[in-house]
Amino acid sequence: MSTKLEQYEQKRKKVRSKLEKSHAETSLSSKENEQIHGTYQFENLMLSYIRDGETEKLRSLLAGVAEQGELPQGKLASDPLRQAKNLLIGFVAVVGKVAGIGGGMDVEDAYRLIDLYTQECEKAQSVEEVYLLQYNMVLDFTEKVAQAKLPQGISKEIFTAIQFIQNHTNTQIGVDDIAAAIGKSRSTLTRQFKKETGKTVNEFITESKLRDAKRLLRYSDMTLSEIASYLAFSNQAYFQTVFKQHTDMTPMQYRKKYNPL
Repeated sequence: MSTKLEQYEQKRKKVRSKLEKSHAETSLSSKENEQIHGTYQFENLMLSYIRDGETEKLRSLLAGVAEQGELPQGKLASDPLRQAKNLLIGFVAVVGKVAGIGGGMDVEDAYRLIDLYTQECEKAQSVEEVYLLQYNMVLDFTEKVAQAKLPQGISKEIFTAIQFIQNHTNTQIGVDDIAAAIGKSRSTLTRQFKKETGKTVNEFITESKLRDAKRLLRYSDMTLSEIASYLAFSNQAYFQTVFKQHTDMTPMQYRKKYNPL
């Protein structure tokens, strides 16, 4: 008498054959009509912002996409509303498990949030409602990751300083700029920042710039010179030196190792 697993294996062969035939036909049709998904790089960049709790950078990314129009998408359903729902349901699981939990969220909290957005998605009555839910979902996870990353008992002033640094990695910011932004003296900021984060302000600035450099190396086609200029390093050589000091790799070695495409 065959086991249940053996029965499943027998049925799987039929299912696999059917799916392989459909996949081959779809692939051929997509190539002929030049239909591509084209969202892999964008999705990875978005997930990196969520995983790092970078709310404002995520907002800017989404705003840029909104101006350009919709990204190409795979066909998951013939009905537009069902299509939108399927995309959100698939994406919220990835956001929660990969970026949310990966960013430090409590596992059960992340799963509860995945369940909540899935349930709310099924209740949606229009495509616009689903899109709004999706926008809120990615920001919700990002904000919760940001909170999970904060040292326990961090003050409002240092939280504001951290946000200011993360949102200005493309400028030549220094201690005086940050002190002015939070309304504290230079000495108070440096003392309090070190006490609450365990890092100096300049160390945190460098780490934040290099975090963005890694994103650009992985998810963009920008040259090293363009990345160095965008992140306000004095020149490409200095950028490469700092990058290697902190990662034990040159920027190009990092790009070759981690660029997904």
